[in-house]
Amino acid sequence: MQMQEVDVVYLYEHAARELDVACAIVAILEREHRLAVKVVHWPAGFSRVEHHIRPRLVVLPYCYGEENYTFLLAKWRNSIFFNASWEQLFYLGNLISKTPHGRFAIEHVIHHSWSTHYAGFLREQGIREDRILLNGQPSYTLYNEPYRRYFTSRSDLAIRYGLDSGCKWILFPENYNWAFYTDVKLAYFIEQGQSSEDVHIMRDFCERSLTETVRWCARLAAREDVEIIIRPRPSTSMQDFLRSVGEILPDPPQHLHIIQEGSVREWILASDVVVSSYSTTLIEAAVAGKSVYMLEPYPIPESLRVGWHDYLPHLKMYEEFLAKCTKTTGLDSSLGPWARKTLMSKGDSIHRMADFIAQLVQGTMESPPAPSWETVVPDPGYRRYIQLRKHYRKIRHLLRIPKIEPVPPEYSKDVKSIEETTDKIGKWMDILYASARN
Repeated sequence: MQMQEVDVVYLYEHAARELDVACAIVAILEREHRLAVKVVHWPAGFSRVEHHIRPRLVVLPYCYGEENYTFLLAKWRNSIFFNASWEQLFYLGNLISKTPHGRFAIEHVIHHSWSTHYAGFLREQGIREDRILLNGQPSYTLYNEPYRRYFTSRSDLAIRYGLDSGCKWILFPENYNWAFYTDVKLAYFIEQGQSSEDVHIMRDFCERSLTETVRWCARLAAREDVEIIIRPRPSTSMQDFLRSVGEILPDPPQHLHIIQEGSVREWILASDVVVSSYSTTLIEAAVAGKSVYMLEPYPIPESLRVGWHDYLPHLKMYEEFLAKCTKTTGLDSSLGPWARKTLMSKGDSIHRMADFIAQLVQGTMESPPAPSWETVVPDPGYRRYIQLRKHYRKIRHLLRIPKIEPVPPEYSKDVKSIEETTDKIGKWMDILYASARN
């Protein structure tokens, strides 16, 4: 098969977090800039396209160091690299592992920044000003017109999941991630430089908090005038989550629903009140104009605490939870105004990102130089192994010996077919350019 030149390969990791924005950007790149774009899951989709396409620019979902993309760089080292930087609101417990390091990330990548604070953090790591796009959080733009028209309505969600649209909907996007990390995963974090004490404190806090907040939700769901929707964190398997809830709550009430399907954005837009742990979905809900509260049955450890937590009420007792979820008549947090001022100050960040990518591809904006082979793989021994592996895979491809890597179980919900992403891009075309057809 002949190598196909494409303008952009847009890599996404977590569909729930990234794919709405990715497909909207692709729609703009294709419609307004006439660029050829491929949407590919990272890492599961790379082996399916590496021998067939050569991109001028690659959008990365994250980039902390060259070790994140060793095999990709062995094939596409001469592309332009734009880091979408899908995690920027760090706490002490994950700051070390998510700090850019190494020559590739510092010198050869353009980094996307939501805020002046994160842009300053990047500069502190040695990243040049002209390698930073200060743009705002694109996911939050999805709550503005016309983007919000993309999402499923409350009435349709009620029909699909058997919910009473006349009740008050309480959404709990769960994010007690440390409660579900394996010992192997915790050991990896410690190896990467995180404190062993902090790691185990965070897991203990999340396990205890999950137990208590599920009990709170069950008590509230015994009422007839509410629907409680618990949405497990997308990267947590439904099987693991249901097992944990089953141990806490053997007989859940009728009005408590555990639903991981769909986009968190449609659930936020459809709900009346949004409660969570330290999850950044609270910021999204505040931007959407919802009543938002942080659940804190136990004090949050310093390793999980961040500044934006101070902009919304913390519910520390069940009675507070009950009152806010059943009697709230208005907004009582400043989180939404803070987010719009701090993380949305540049306007339509989806359109701005698409236009910036187009300028890089079209050469109207200077891009970083391609990294050397020594920069991409600093260790000489490993460099030889990568070269041999690269030649071996090329020979397999030329001999037409297929070897499709299996999808890792943790990404089973994230890998979407070409047909699915094409349909999503088409729907975004309809939303964004409806007036052009009328």
